[in-house]
Amino acid sequence: MKVSIVLPAYNEAKRLRNAVEKIENHVRELGYDYEIVIAEDGSTDGTDRIAREIAEKNPRVKHLHSKERLGRGRALMNAFRNCSGDIVVYMDVDLSTDLKHLKDIVSAIEEGYDVATGSRLMKESVAKRPLKRDLASRVYNFLVRLLLGSKVRDHQCGFKAFKKSAILELGEKVRDTHWFWDTEVLVLAQKMGYKVKEIPVCWEHGGETKVHFKKDVLYMFFQILRMFSEELARSRKFFAFATILAIAILCFLILTTGVKNFLESLLMIRLDLLAIAGILYASSFILRGYRFGYIVKRLGEKTSTGFSSLAVSIGQTVNVITPVRLGDLARAYVFKRSGVSYTCSLGGIAVERTFDILSVALIAIVASIYLGTRFMEPFYAIGFALLIVVAIVVLSRMQNFVGRIMERAKMAMTLGDSATIFSLSLLVWFFDISVCYILAMSFGGISIAVIALAVAIGNIVKAIPVTPGGIGTYELALTAIIGFYQPYSVAFTLGFVDHALKNAVTVVLGLVALSTMNLSLKEVRS
Repeated sequence: MKVSIVLPAYNEAKRLRNAVEKIENHVRELGYDYEIVIAEDGSTDGTDRIAREIAEKNPRVKHLHSKERLGRGRALMNAFRNCSGDIVVYMDVDLSTDLKHLKDIVSAIEEGYDVATGSRLMKESVAKRPLKRDLASRVYNFLVRLLLGSKVRDHQCGFKAFKKSAILELGEKVRDTHWFWDTEVLVLAQKMGYKVKEIPVCWEHGGETKVHFKKDVLYMFFQILRMFSEELARSRKFFAFATILAIAILCFLILTTGVKNFLESLLMIRLDLLAIAGILYASSFILRGYRFGYIVKRLGEKTSTGFSSLAVSIGQTVNVITPVRLGDLARAYVFKRSGVSYTCSLGGIAVERTFDILSVALIAIVASIYLGTRFMEPFYAIGFALLIVVAIVVLSRMQNFVGRIMERAKMAMTLGDSATIFSLSLLVWFFDISVCYILAMSFGGISIAVIALAVAIGNIVKAIPVTPGGIGTYELALTAIIGFYQPYSVAFTLGFVDHALKNAVTVVLGLVALSTMNLSLKEVRS
């Protein structure tokens, strides 16, 4: 079998020539039919020039260049797709892992394994690295094994081999594009039934590293939580627990506001306003579809507004009935059936979510400052706005909205495109706020600023994967915010009706879309 050895290289001008020379000498000794692929990832220190020179002089070396930083995972996948070998290997340019183990991981693939990975944490391993990093690695890998059910001891060793067909299929499922990519590949490989072999290695810390300890430790932790929450969402027991929790929160709110008060407030909702609000919310899906279609086209693929609107409604329907946003993956599946790649659709969803975060943040901050200048001290209002920013940053890291495929988006999106998407996102949330504001007219009207703040905070809280579709948590947030300015019975009733109407419209549109596309809810959810 031919072996393709991939070297991910970001600002590796000092070490690249030496690494290629050592690898090539070793591979020749082993007698492999080989190629070396330098996956140069938006370097700024001349690595691209050095890689190009090496490739021009050596027909066994291939140079893949990216103008912008893709991230470790995406750079590797791009390289694997361009490899000609049956077996693909990647190792870090610092050659921290002793090259004598190359034969071990390649032989494992030849023996029938789909994935072979070096391990610094097996009993037979010899690893020399700073105590702080060793401790962090052991804690990290313990959490991966505990929360994600992995049997592998060391997930982040930059020394792995794959059967090419296996990694290309796995790559379609992996959502992370940077440092967590290694872990997600190994976890998914085990869950999908691929044969994985872990091999003890001799490893020595290579000195300079691209990993920023404090920043990336937090990022990796949130990625573990993201995968864990997705696994929970697929669990029937967790779904039952989440459903019970949603019902419990609603019952608590009803009992707190008073059953009689709640029913009296419920009867005050005007049916004509309910109908107008429902039609307005249904029409917003056309806008959502147009926005997502615009993003997909900017990312280089095609779709129509009509199809995009149907796909978005299906995805949102799945979101309503699951505690975690699995609807994003369901939407990607629907687009895949129409010829739009997972990379493009998931990238588009990442872009969409990012601009949603920015829009909701802006609305919440402006509304809180406006209300603060009128009803409380400006200092407290600004403090509250900062808390909103912190909450959004934490959620964005947990969901990996910004980091996932935003680098690719930067390559595709011009400043004008970003302005257009941001404007469309603000309009989407204007529709969302308007629905609640129209329903509030049943109670004589509530300040649009109060409604805007409540809906914004409600959607921030809703993003926390606790209950199906954020049922209960959304109502709790609206009750807390609007309850500052209105009786709690009115605040809760408005939140309850607003959310119930939006969920009902979403599900109806989703079922219609499923029927139109000849799909079943079970199929897209699975």
